[in-house]
Amino acid sequence: MPQPSRIQKLLITGDLPRLIVYMATSVSVSVFIILGLLSLLGIANLGNSMDFFIFALLSGTGIYGMYEYLNHRRISKIDAVFPDFIRDLAASRRAGMTFTNAILFTSKGNYGLLTKEIQKIAQQISWGSSVEEALESFARRINTKSVRRTVSLIIEASRSGGNVADVLDVAAQDAREIKILEGERRVGMASYVIVIYVGMYVFLAIIAILSGVFIPTLTSGGASGLATALGRRGLVSATAITSVFYLATIVQAIGTGLVAGVFEDGHIKSSVKHIFIMVFSGWLLFKLFLGV
Repeated sequence: MPQPSRIQKLLITGDLPRLIVYMATSVSVSVFIILGLLSLLGIANLGNSMDFFIFALLSGTGIYGMYEYLNHRRISKIDAVFPDFIRDLAASRRAGMTFTNAILFTSKGNYGLLTKEIQKIAQQISWGSSVEEALESFARRINTKSVRRTVSLIIEASRSGGNVADVLDVAAQDAREIKILEGERRVGMASYVIVIYVGMYVFLAIIAILSGVFIPTLTSGGASGLATALGRRGLVSATAITSVFYLATIVQAIGTGLVAGVFEDGHIKSSVKHIFIMVFSGWLLFKLFLGV
């Protein structure tokens, strides 16, 4: 029986794309941080050191966030057709097939994006892995509530020697209900995510007005002369105040992005794309309109 290579194992477990994304993220973030430190310490005149740290944040959240977004869309589509696969698996068992043969038979069907995942299960079994190991590996790759729960039910039913076909039918129905509940939750929380974005962009608008209109007026020559006449020390420069606003905007964007992701589906990983969007919006505001 041919043994899979290391690359094949990484492909089967789904770790290879994630490993590539982690490496690309680490390299891009490290490069920008190093450039930022060189600029900050005055070793090299590369421009504003703050920009390089922002680029490090944007590159990290951009690469990883895009990967997680695309992966989440793929897994959602897989999760949607998963109950159909379980139903057909139950029908194969009732036709008299063993559980292993039922999986191998259904792997020849068409379940959209789920088809490749079923074929990976069949490949693992053909390479000598047990059905339980192949299913547990599948559950780790997809890692949704319905898949984890269904796989756990199937494995326990197989171990106990019960009627696996009936358990599969119940698991398929359970997976459908979980998917419906998750969809309802996502629709209900979408309004909160919109409110978070509105709040963030209102904050950016206020910062733009303060930095573009009020701060220059308060720190103008007339205001400085008034402070001198009153016997007070000179006012803080507009550049210093704008820099503080710039830092506050980045911190606000990170915190708001974290909250938006958790509200969206309850996972911190979903926050990464929101952090990228909000940090990029803040950086764009200060670079294009305020000239920081």
